Amino acid sequence: MESLDEFRSRVRMWLADRFEPRDPARDDDRVDIISRAPDGHRALIGGAIALQRDLASAGFIGLRHPVEYGGGGLPGDYDRVVAEELARVDCPSIRPLSIGMALVFPTLSQHGTEQQKRRFLPRLLAGDEVWCQLFSEPDAGSDLVSLRCRAHRDGDAWVIDGQKVWSSIAADAQFGILLARTDPAAASPHAGITMFILPMDRRGVTVRPLVDIAGGHHFNEVFLESVVMGDHEVIGEVNRGWQVATGTLSGERGAYTGGSGAGRRRRQVAAAMAVSPSGGGSIARQRAVDVAARELLLELLVERIMSGAALNGHPAAGSLVKMAAGNLEQLSAEVVIDLLGAGGVAWSCDDRDGDIASHILNAARQSTIAGGTHQIQRNLIGERLLGLPREPK
Repeated sequence: MESLDEFRSRVRMWLADRFEPRDPARDDDRVDIISRAPDGHRALIGGAIALQRDLASAGFIGLRHPVEYGGGGLPGDYDRVVAEELARVDCPSIRPLSIGMALVFPTLSQHGTEQQKRRFLPRLLAGDEVWCQLFSEPDAGSDLVSLRCRAHRDGDAWVIDGQKVWSSIAADAQFGILLARTDPAAASPHAGITMFILPMDRRGVTVRPLVDIAGGHHFNEVFLESVVMGDHEVIGEVNRGWQVATGTLSGERGAYTGGSGAGRRRRQVAAAMAVSPSGGGSIARQRAVDVAARELLLELLVERIMSGAALNGHPAAGSLVKMAAGNLEQLSAEVVIDLLGAGGVAWSCDDRDGDIASHILNAARQSTIAGGTHQIQRNLIGERLLGLPREPK
């Protein structure tokens, strides 16, 4: 097997032939999952797909995943090397595709049928099909078990009716993983839920884009009216979708590290310091160092969890990671504004990117809400990791 150093050298040379080095003085990760205009969002998705396809052709995507499903069959360290080297060059971000990579792939790998795995996983890794997640509803966000989307039997088929909301990149996706209630009379609200693979072009599916506080266009609401599904589109067992979703949610919360950015927050504060008057002052510089240290600790924690060295695969580990990452996201955005001073909140009309710092700050507001609020995460950590009494209902 190729050594890590040899592999890193090969990845670095491959990237150097295609991209310029990243300029730390202007690095603010403006190419991210949040885009401020519809045209920009489409370009962002297109760039992510093109890069993933190129990486897949070169054998640099999904290295930790099984070879039979398009992966490399290598230790996770090789995936980390690719992320680190991508962070060194000025290339599109593949973070918009993280739902497929971080959530759908492990869910199908663990619970999908062999036919589902062979049909979907190689095309997901190759960037040929984009996925979204259809869990949250208007009255079932952090309290997901309250979902009302219904799937009822009609002969050999399932017919689904309901609404989903806050569905990232649903307007760009070909498929989504969908939770629906298949047994309303089940004894427990956690029972009677089933997970489906939903083709987004299926008759009866309507996607309506939403604009968030930062002007981003990645959120959507999805309406399902008499959508017909087959048994071959069920993931796992009927009425046991909550058990499937538990692993998906853990992966979602772990994905909030922004690991694919490999030091993204350190780069943001370093870029702000480079253009800040006098470096922003000693207190702001101290806070910038705090951001860098916290991000490095978070990356080490994620490595330990993924390797099994910490928390032994406990599903609540994602809640711990999600809380740390959400707090860090908001802290780093605030530090960037502090470093830039007045220039971070006021800019000239002819400065196309002058609002980026404020945009990042607004976008960071969702980091303690998306994927389950931090209040919910604290409950999960207290009850499942620490063994504390359950919260009174």
